[in-house]
Amino acid sequence: MDTAGKREQVRKVFESISSKYDLIDTLISFAQDQRWRRKAVSLLGIGGNERVVDCGAGTGKVTRMIREACPGCQVYAVDITEGMLSRANIPGVRFILAPAENIPIEDSSIDAVISAFLTRNLESLEGYFSEAFRILRPGGRFVNLDIFNPTDGAMRILFPPYFYRIVPAIGDLLTSSSSYSYLARSVRGFRRPEEIAGMISSAGFRKVETVRLAMGTVWIHRAFK
Repeated sequence: MDTAGKREQVRKVFESISSKYDLIDTLISFAQDQRWRRKAVSLLGIGGNERVVDCGAGTGKVTRMIREACPGCQVYAVDITEGMLSRANIPGVRFILAPAENIPIEDSSIDAVISAFLTRNLESLEGYFSEAFRILRPGGRFVNLDIFNPTDGAMRILFPPYFYRIVPAIGDLLTSSSSYSYLARSVRGFRRPEEIAGMISSAGFRKVETVRLAMGTVWIHRAFK
C-alpha cells in the first residue's frame, strides 16, 4: 500500500472511532494510558515560552498535558483526522490538519516534538523522524511513545491473547465497527523498540534513549537534535 493509501485508511479508522476513542483507550489500558503520556511529556523538559509540537495529537490528551506543564509554551497540535482534532478543545493551541510526514512548520523553529501512539500508523517512519528533525532547532528534544510486542517475561505470553483477541472485540463492540481490529494488527506488525531507536538515530538525532514501561509493552524513545 502506498503512503497516501495507508494515510487515508488510518484517517478513516480514527474518524470512525473519534467519539469513543478516549473511553476505550482508558478501558483497554486499565487506566494506565494517561500515566504513560505524563511520563513522555515529563521527558520533554519543556519550560518558559518554548515552541512544542504534538504530532498525531488526536483528541488532545498529550496536548493538554503540555499546556498544563508549560502555560507559557506555544503549542501546535498536528493530526490528519478532523474528527479527532475537533474534540481537542484546548485554548491557546494552534491546530494543524496535516500528516506527520509533512508538517507545515519552518525549519529549525521548534524546541520540542512529541508523539504518542502515532508511529504504528505511519507508512513512512523515516519520513516522520526526518520531518521532526527538520523542524527542531539545534538542541531540540524529540520524544516518542508507543505500544510494542513484548519479547520477554510473562507479557510475552499474556499480551497476544489480550491485545489481539479481547481488545478488538471490546473496541469493535463499542464502536460498531472493525476499527480496533486494525489497531491490533498495527501492533502485531510493528517494529521492535531497538529498530525504532536505530531509525531515529539514522534521521540525524543524537543521544537516543529508551524507557521501558508496562513490562515491555510500552516504550518511550527520547533523542536530541
